[in-house]
Amino acid sequence: MLNIRFHLRLKEKMLNASFFVNAIATGNRYLSVLLLILLFSNGARSEQIKYIDPTDSVDKHGVYFVNVLKLALEKSKGQFGDYELEAVPVTMRQQRSFKSLESGLINLMWTVTSKQREQQAYAIKVPLLKGLIGHRVLVIRKTDAAIFAAIKSLQDLAKFTAVQGHDWPDSEILEHAGLRVEKIILHNSMYKLVTSGIVDYFPRSVLEVTEELERFENDNLIIEPNHLILYPSAIYFFVSHSNTLLANRLEVGLKIALEDGSFDREFYDFPGHKKALQNVSLKNRVVHRIDNPLMPDTLPLENKALWFNVQ
Repeated sequence: MLNIRFHLRLKEKMLNASFFVNAIATGNRYLSVLLLILLFSNGARSEQIKYIDPTDSVDKHGVYFVNVLKLALEKSKGQFGDYELEAVPVTMRQQRSFKSLESGLINLMWTVTSKQREQQAYAIKVPLLKGLIGHRVLVIRKTDAAIFAAIKSLQDLAKFTAVQGHDWPDSEILEHAGLRVEKIILHNSMYKLVTSGIVDYFPRSVLEVTEELERFENDNLIIEPNHLILYPSAIYFFVSHSNTLLANRLEVGLKIALEDGSFDREFYDFPGHKKALQNVSLKNRVVHRIDNPLMPDTLPLENKALWFNVQ
């Protein structure tokens, strides 16, 4: 019986037409039949796509990204065939995830883009949160509401200390704007740091903040109603540079979903998004627009259909 390693080598050779011809010419019936079986079975085989299991994520937003992933794969099914999704049960920081793409532990991830990250992996340039990852409201202590209401400028806000993840691009973006940022590793500790008074506020995307505060269940914290930090940013799907098949499939699937309206339906009908956009008003706030020094030149800002319109 052929061993597994031999099967793999044989499968690579099958793509060479001369191998098939030679097998028939030499009268090797076994190889000819095996070749045909493997060729046809390869065409019917599902593409396996592995991603990090998001169920333990603090922000619980992972469910939405998996939904969009499935949407893109379904929309591209006619052109690329069937697929199998596998949630890999590991937890890792963002930079480590890029190394896992290279090693093959996972085939796909979603995260905030940057110039460096688009060098590390191939970005599918559709903003999965329509740019709202860069619309940041402030979580503060209820007792500090009057202090923050008196803030009139970014320079005033810079007197206070924010908290962010140590490897989040947002940390560098905020620091570049002159804001003080305490960077830590554990996401689930950030709200506790605000509560304890170690930091003054937690800038959080409008889509994430509502459900996170509900889960944290601390009456001392509120969403500050007067300020909005705004910068261009996007969360993309990323795949390995060598995985051109999956990259092409996702680009095709997302393009179809955008054109037929199913992407927007997925975005606006997602329960967490509905709740956030209903409960957190972005209007009548002091808007602190800041630059994103990490923003790739390829960010598709000119395509208005990809971005949320605050108005």
